[in-house]
Amino acid sequence: INAEYGSIKVNEECLITSTKEFEAREGPRANRSLITVDPIKGKVNFAGTDLHHSEIQRMEKNHKDPTRMSIVFLRGKNKDIFFDDTRTREEFYQTVSQIKYIHKSETAVKSLSVFCCTWNMGEVEPQSDTLHLLDESGSHLQGFSSGNTTNPPDIVAFATQEANITERDWTTAIRQSLAQKYRGSQYTCVNIQSLMGIRIMVLAHSTHKHKISCIESDYVKTGVGGMVGTKGAAAVSFTFGTTKMAFICCHLAARAERKLKRSDMYKDICQRLNIGRKSKFAPFDLSYRFDHVFWMGDLNYRLDCEYQEVLRLIKEQNYSGLLAYDQLRSEQRQRCILYQYTEGPINFPPTYRYKRGGRTEYVYEKVKASGNVYNVPSYCDRILLHSMPQLAHRQTGYFANMHYKASDHAPVIATYVVNTKDQCLSKSAEDPDTGGLLKIHFPLIQAKIRCKAPERFCIKFYSVILPDTVTSRPVPRIRFDYAPELTEGYEAQHSLDTVDVSCWEQSDIPDLIPILSNREFIGNENILIQVVSPTSGESYGQGILAMKGRTNTTFQLLLTSPDGICGEMRGQVVVSSRPPLQPPAFVDQLAAGVPGPCVVSPGGRSLGSSGRGSDFSEMM
Repeated sequence: INAEYGSIKVNEECLITSTKEFEAREGPRANRSLITVDPIKGKVNFAGTDLHHSEIQRMEKNHKDPTRMSIVFLRGKNKDIFFDDTRTREEFYQTVSQIKYIHKSETAVKSLSVFCCTWNMGEVEPQSDTLHLLDESGSHLQGFSSGNTTNPPDIVAFATQEANITERDWTTAIRQSLAQKYRGSQYTCVNIQSLMGIRIMVLAHSTHKHKISCIESDYVKTGVGGMVGTKGAAAVSFTFGTTKMAFICCHLAARAERKLKRSDMYKDICQRLNIGRKSKFAPFDLSYRFDHVFWMGDLNYRLDCEYQEVLRLIKEQNYSGLLAYDQLRSEQRQRCILYQYTEGPINFPPTYRYKRGGRTEYVYEKVKASGNVYNVPSYCDRILLHSMPQLAHRQTGYFANMHYKASDHAPVIATYVVNTKDQCLSKSAEDPDTGGLLKIHFPLIQAKIRCKAPERFCIKFYSVILPDTVTSRPVPRIRFDYAPELTEGYEAQHSLDTVDVSCWEQSDIPDLIPILSNREFIGNENILIQVVSPTSGESYGQGILAMKGRTNTTFQLLLTSPDGICGEMRGQVVVSSRPPLQPPAFVDQLAAGVPGPCVVSPGGRSLGSSGRGSDFSEMM
């Protein structure tokens, strides 16, 4: 398989070097019992019963209860363990994980190969031979591909619309084709979710099945007032090791003139899909809740171009010329939909609307009882990917498969190699400089938010590395520019250069105390940031701060809302056991009254040296 592996050395940097003990309960009301982990023997003792580490198939951290963990064994009854707090649960998880890697019952997976296919079947049962759907080379493929013919992908996802085959028959057909193409390989169905004819099916190579946990699925109806499932989305999500992945199949509103309707459907799907720890990250967009989100389906975006001109460009194979008229690319440029997702180069003709039975002729007129509809050939079938900032991905193929001709849509395939997060820690938990416990400090944060109200803002910090959500003190907006230390190397974006600044100093932001005091643990994740009104709680923007490599750095991130980019944030973040020195430049600017715009609050009050009105205590 294509997974890229790494190894963890047993040396002085290992997180565990001696036996560790944990108190836990095998039920929410059960008495505490002792769990002992012996890293040398590679054994875990549950209340007097020794188990070899290889007997533990996987550990699943419960998303709703931060103290609960399910342990799945190769044999025997599984256990639900309840710890006293989140920190103890995470320490146990990391300790057992490292033992499995040290003793070679686990291998670190650094990257995964992913095969994605979207296909509107046109309500026609697929041909009995689905083998060619897996092709990555051949004259029947148009686009670009790595030409892989021998290496089985780690993850396979099929998104279908207007499907006229049962879940069972479809799963059987694809698994048989995978077994036929990749001799000796077996695939396990992670999950399958259907909404009438909309379906998403995800399979994983059998060597990975014990690494997959926290499987979720959901669907959202968006047809006819949100009550009918002919349009909408189906989704499957899971955690691979510690990497969260989601696969979404959608079918959006048809017809060229319904761009706004499609945009509204997309936003509705993002807000209503109940996957990805929605209980903790409910305020955030769907793409912020996962490390990798694969969005595919019949998005139904059309080419805003005359029919004959489209045919001419297709004949010339001028696909870049066609994409100049593509509605989806236009909507992305205007930050209306999927603007944080990436899509590979399109080097194939439009995949809709072909004359059924062939792949050389398009049908312009569609006869319907409600009135004939005219369709310009268009790129309706798309596959896009959003990855978290610290996780790279490489697209190895994006092509249309012209082998299947029963539907008026051609299947579209995208292949990727995506990086995964570290699956256990290896370095010491102490700060190498002081030996103390690490904290995340923000000496200074400033934000520009494009809105007329409110006059004051708070920042909320969310992350799986934090036991709870952390909220800053509220501060007013001031008519001033960024602090000098936050301007070098950064340019104002999206017409924000004239927007007032909100400034949070070190005393306004509580230190963020991670569940584990470990740089690898902190750098493996992101902090989700939300700017809110301190009175109503309404969100005025959200962003992602990747913590990888953060020791003492400045940062810049865009703030977004369901309607697009609404602001930006700049600041300084320090990961250290010692409080950082307060950067003086901006505070001194305000106190000294340096030349520049008048420093007043939006309400007209003059501000003191801290940049706040005299009634600051009233904001709390």
